[in-house]
Amino acid sequence: MTKKEFVKKYTKLIVISTEGTPLFPSVKMAQAILESGTGSSQKMMKANAMFGIKGYGLKSPYWQGKVFNSSTKEVIQGTEVTINDSFRAYDTMGDGVRDHTYLIMNLSIYKQVREAATPEAQAQALQAGGYATATNYAGSLINLINELDLKELDKKKSL
Repeated sequence: MTKKEFVKKYTKLIVISTEGTPLFPSVKMAQAILESGTGSSQKMMKANAMFGIKGYGLKSPYWQGKVFNSSTKEVIQGTEVTINDSFRAYDTMGDGVRDHTYLIMNLSIYKQVREAATPEAQAQALQAGGYATATNYAGSLINLINELDLKELDKKKSL
């Protein structure tokens, strides 16, 4: 699926999952595209895991401990390596999307994400909070936001 097809398919789910939160749908959609390989990752196809959330930590109303093991690229001490790790697995795509919102809204390391006033600041805060190990994670999110005009999604959100 193309990036534009991915956006069209998941816009409603992404926008609804940000209602009542300070999260920008544009950033969440960019993360979904990046983390899922535009829907082609094994994690997404086999475990409804659009956001590549590691399979440990705080349980939520949307995740009770089911995991999917997969290889992943991580940057460790400045070097990109491929490792095997556990990722959260979900019964539905909606559960995975809602779990992502739940974690961003409830973990203290994402306080700056919740306080960010712009999509760009929110992308930077995700990287600063350690969401991913990629050294240019925020830049990649911002590039997707601009490339796909994802700020249009922010206008669809009810406050």
